[in-house]
Amino acid sequence: MEQKRFKDEYGYKYDFAAVIRRGEQVAVHCPRCQGQAFISRSKEDCYYVVRCSHCYYTFQQPESYKFYARGVCSHCERYFNIEIHDDRTVTHKNTNIHCPHCETRNQVPVHRMQSREWHTDVIQNGKDPIFQLQLYFLDYYRGKPVWALNRIHLNYLLSYISAELREKPTSGMMRTASHSIPKYIKDAKNRQAILKILQKLQHKQASKGEHSKHEYTNF
Repeated sequence: MEQKRFKDEYGYKYDFAAVIRRGEQVAVHCPRCQGQAFISRSKEDCYYVVRCSHCYYTFQQPESYKFYARGVCSHCERYFNIEIHDDRTVTHKNTNIHCPHCETRNQVPVHRMQSREWHTDVIQNGKDPIFQLQLYFLDYYRGKPVWALNRIHLNYLLSYISAELREKPTSGMMRTASHSIPKYIKDAKNRQAILKILQKLQHKQASKGEHSKHEYTNF
């Protein structure tokens, strides 16, 4: 009998930041009705948004940025990179600023950089890193979380865990999407229990207030 094969994908495809960057949504529990809500990102307004289609709860969280005046001084020819704290200045493409080395006034571009506190795609305690809301597709195996960001991620996990033969992409040295899957989920001796959890999550409906008491399997 032919073994069930699975060919893995490249990179960090199912990290929180990667999913949001692709324009996909992350499923979470609505903080108001406990139904299924979704986190997405508004590129135009630089906001993260959580929306519930059941109770119409909506909340926005702006992305956090720092702004820098960066360039080479026209007088002493030394490089400088100065953080800008003036809210009026950060809206401009360029700004006039004194060189920190020789005090010469220079006109240099304003650069926007995402703050470090937003440079995260780590799911901790089954909660998203932006709003700290509990993931909708979440259960536990012996006290350890088993989760998926959305149904696409959930289907990937089901395919990976159920496969008897897992293959890496044929070329390249990049890490695969399965690299971030915890060892206890990959472990062959836990396969059947993990599959039951994932299948249970797969059949979870998006009805209002479903599983509001969070009745987990916890094998």
